Amino acid sequence: IDKIQKSWRTTGVKGLSKKITTTTEKQHFIDHLPTDITPKEMEAIDTEFNFTKGGNFIIKRQWFVQAIMHQYKAANPAIEQFLIGISRTGSVMMLYKEMVKTPEGKVWAKQVFDKAKSGYHATTIQAVEGILK
Repeated sequence: IDKIQKSWRTTGVKGLSKKITTTTEKQHFIDHLPTDITPKEMEAIDTEFNFTKGGNFIIKRQWFVQAIMHQYKAANPAIEQFLIGISRTGSVMMLYKEMVKTPEGKVWAKQVFDKAKSGYHATTIQAVEGILK
């Protein structure tokens, strides 16, 4: 995976989903995306792996953190549905913490939270409200 991680920008992403197949490998790949990745590169990776619409809980959560961080707005509807559909404090906090790092993201986080909070436990509501201030 490390070799692929270092070379995909040169070799391209086509076919990587056949080389990176396990949840652990996918998580490692996602977690070690370059800090300067572009939305276009995010789109190419998403086209190859279908991370936004497919995958398990862990893969989606990790991908959504990267999508928020790198302004991959094509994932926003899926991120919103993810936050509405889950209530695990640790997982929702990862996403909200990333969302509030920009003024636009903070506005969006508040909008999503308003839709999602009825499904959250009281401690999750309190934790999210704390970062939305």
